[in-house]
Amino acid sequence: MAALLAAAALLGACGGASPDAADPTTDATDGPTANRPTAGEEEHPCAWPTRADETVNNIAYPDTAATYWGQSFSLAEGERLELAGSFPDARYASFITYRPTGGAVDVLTDRDIEPDDGSTNPFAGEGRDDGPHAYTVTVRPDRTDDASGNDLGADTTGIDPTGGDDVDGELVIDDDVAARVARDRIGSAGEDGVRGTILYRVYTPTDPDDRTGGAGLPAVTLVAADGTRTSVPGCPEPGENPAARALVEHYGPATDRAAPPAPIFVRPQGDSARLFPNPDNVYVATILEHEPGRIAVVRGRAPRFPDTAAGDEVGGDEQVRYWSMCTNEYRKPYPVTECAADDATALDADGWFTYVISTPEDRPGSATTENGVTWLDLGSTEVDVVLLLRHMLPDDDFPNSALELDPGQLATQVMGQYAPVGAYCTTAQFDAGDAACRPA
Repeated sequence: MAALLAAAALLGACGGASPDAADPTTDATDGPTANRPTAGEEEHPCAWPTRADETVNNIAYPDTAATYWGQSFSLAEGERLELAGSFPDARYASFITYRPTGGAVDVLTDRDIEPDDGSTNPFAGEGRDDGPHAYTVTVRPDRTDDASGNDLGADTTGIDPTGGDDVDGELVIDDDVAARVARDRIGSAGEDGVRGTILYRVYTPTDPDDRTGGAGLPAVTLVAADGTRTSVPGCPEPGENPAARALVEHYGPATDRAAPPAPIFVRPQGDSARLFPNPDNVYVATILEHEPGRIAVVRGRAPRFPDTAAGDEVGGDEQVRYWSMCTNEYRKPYPVTECAADDATALDADGWFTYVISTPEDRPGSATTENGVTWLDLGSTEVDVVLLLRHMLPDDDFPNSALELDPGQLATQVMGQYAPVGAYCTTAQFDAGDAACRPA
């Protein structure tokens, strides 16, 4: 138990992601390499130069049902960014600003974004009709009390990730990466401005082939203190961000905790400030250790969620907006292996899930969705595995969500039937229906 509670400190960063994005006319599902000017062309920043998911910038425990786009900025006094877009046809979307070291500053969740005049917000109980769903979000250096509901604050503090000696914990990156960081920033202030990153997240788009949810990416405009407006063209191919990877490698927690003797879930504790966290997500997690021929089995009751891909509207009687179970490598930069989203998880007649986590070679023949079982790939056997259950935006009236746990607290102490409970057994035992494979 002590080993598990100590390991929870590592897991405090779960669910972040790295920067990534494009403009409203760009297909964000295109290739992984950011499209840069050819030799001889003058280089200017483009909007949303970075994308993150399970294949591009796979860092900081991303969810495979989500895509993350990012834009760095350095704003002078009175300067601001305007993001003009449309609400996606998806389960969830948000904008979050971060300090240069990856700590969250401000969040604007889909349901809280005010639509433009004549438009509606489908996440705010207004339904998804055929009318316009436009919005405008503003990023300001300082979010004051009289700011509008669509204002996001930046921050004036943080460690510059573009260089400096590795003294007092500062991050050192090579000159090429530092030059790209400076080039990708939007704003006129250079090193002297309010610096940070904004991440735009979209979860579970209704059309899985369009990860922007049919809305494209928000158009970005830099507005000067005197009102001068400069449109920033969208990047043709949002892609890798070596600076974000270096930041996570440098500031992320150690990965030296021992796995517990059985899969026991806790709410993570510790500093999550430097792994691009999402304040709308709460987690419980455990660490798994691979042994040949052994599998992990996890059971629990599934909370209600709006199956938007099947036509449900958000804001109904759901207990959470979204939930998922993911396997992740327990090493920096914390890549995800596989996730099973709520709408892809098999449930029994009583609404309970059963997950089997193993290598493909050790997968039981009976671990199929037809048998009410969801199989997850353990991933690399060279390192331990972080098994993570997400609860997003739990309802205030849902007393058994991960949000109700204190950091470091066991899931079973508060979550009741909704707590994931795990056990180890062999492949043969599972196929034989052995009681050892049914977590108590």
